[in-house]
Amino acid sequence: MDSTIDLIVAPATAPQPAARSIVRLTGEGLRAVLSRLFVSVDRSPLQLPNRHEAARNIEVRFHLDSLGARWGELPVSLLFWPGPAGPLGAAVAEVQLPGSAPLQAALVQEICRFGARLARGGEFSLRSFLAGKIDLLQAEAVVAVVDARTPQELSQALDRMAGGIGKKVEALREYLLNLVADIEAAIDFADDFTPDSVPVVDINEDAIRPKIHYVCQQLDHVAAQLAARDGGGQGGLPRVVLAGPPNIGKSSLFNRLVGRDIALVENEAGTTRDWIASELYDAGGIVTCVLVDLAGIGRLHKVSDSFPTECEVSVAADKVAREEIRRADVVVACHELEKEYKAELEDLAAEYISVVTRIDQSYSGSNSTGGRGCIHTSAVTGLGVEELRRRILDTVSAIHRETPATTRLRAGISEARESLVHAEKDLANCDGVPPDEALLAILLRQAIDALGEVTGAVVGTDILDRVFSRHCIGK
Repeated sequence: MDSTIDLIVAPATAPQPAARSIVRLTGEGLRAVLSRLFVSVDRSPLQLPNRHEAARNIEVRFHLDSLGARWGELPVSLLFWPGPAGPLGAAVAEVQLPGSAPLQAALVQEICRFGARLARGGEFSLRSFLAGKIDLLQAEAVVAVVDARTPQELSQALDRMAGGIGKKVEALREYLLNLVADIEAAIDFADDFTPDSVPVVDINEDAIRPKIHYVCQQLDHVAAQLAARDGGGQGGLPRVVLAGPPNIGKSSLFNRLVGRDIALVENEAGTTRDWIASELYDAGGIVTCVLVDLAGIGRLHKVSDSFPTECEVSVAADKVAREEIRRADVVVACHELEKEYKAELEDLAAEYISVVTRIDQSYSGSNSTGGRGCIHTSAVTGLGVEELRRRILDTVSAIHRETPATTRLRAGISEARESLVHAEKDLANCDGVPPDEALLAILLRQAIDALGEVTGAVVGTDILDRVFSRHCIGK
């Protein structure tokens, strides 16, 4: 692991046109480098707050002996955290510049000339974690913020970054630590009886089992909260939508795929006005994705005074359908055999599957697929339905919506809960006999370690490498 006191620097914003760009630096010798880089607005020597003062945003100018000779009187802001209260547990500076990639690069190069080195990916987040300013879940949320594709994903990542779930998990871990301390105290001082003394604590089923049950309930609550946040209410499952023009058999195909009549089917355009969703299972009965039947798109009624309400409903249904397509992981683009497939749906999703519907009404041909992997289907005869199901399963199996942080958190909670349930069962089987305190303490410590690995309270270097290697430089 690199030194945690080296002077490091990195751009914290992408080198592209913007109103402002940011360069971040921290480490030993920071004050001396800042004094060589900048002067006050009146050209007097730079005055930085001491370690006992609050962070300060300072308007500065480049030193004439540094970048000032070339870049002149540019407006530059220096946000400086003087010491332990800062985000990294040490002095850290953030230089806010006009949004210029050459200027940002010149500043980084100048700081390196003064003795700093370019930070490695995730090194700022790692220092913040090692200083106890953030836990491992918050550190991983930094990656999720950078990688967010939608406002919903950004909101979830920012919420994770605020530390809500991590604080709950750490609080439960502390609760278990106190419980183990009581149990181990009872073990260590079990024989310390005198006429004037009593055991340190009373270890029995009635005293311990409700506390373990409470922790299990809280872990279940955290797991449910995690599923709701990461999956928009669908547990993180990929969304697969059936999309295409009205009245081409999407709803019939949807019902055939899910194995029951959920969507309303009529031989009339516009029957489906809103989206309908159902979970799609594989052959082993495992839920693989959420399948969504959409209203038809692309054939809106012309707005007229004769049927204003009908037109408004059609327009609204089309808008909802297009929004669902944009947030889908996979689009099953449905069209008719005699109609040329329009590729507009391909641009709205990372993955798409082209399907011809109602092939039984088009011709009595075989189950061969059309060009470019298009699948011919019939909801009436079942032709091509299983092939489509396999294609959907193969496509969604390659989609990993869970972040590594979510995966670790889910695994840690599951492992901790398993140990706690084992402890509960052992207590329930005592039948009036005093419980085995040593075994109970071991099981609780296993749960404590599992939760500690989630938040980083107990963590190996291999996990640190996996977490922070995914971070950008400057984060």
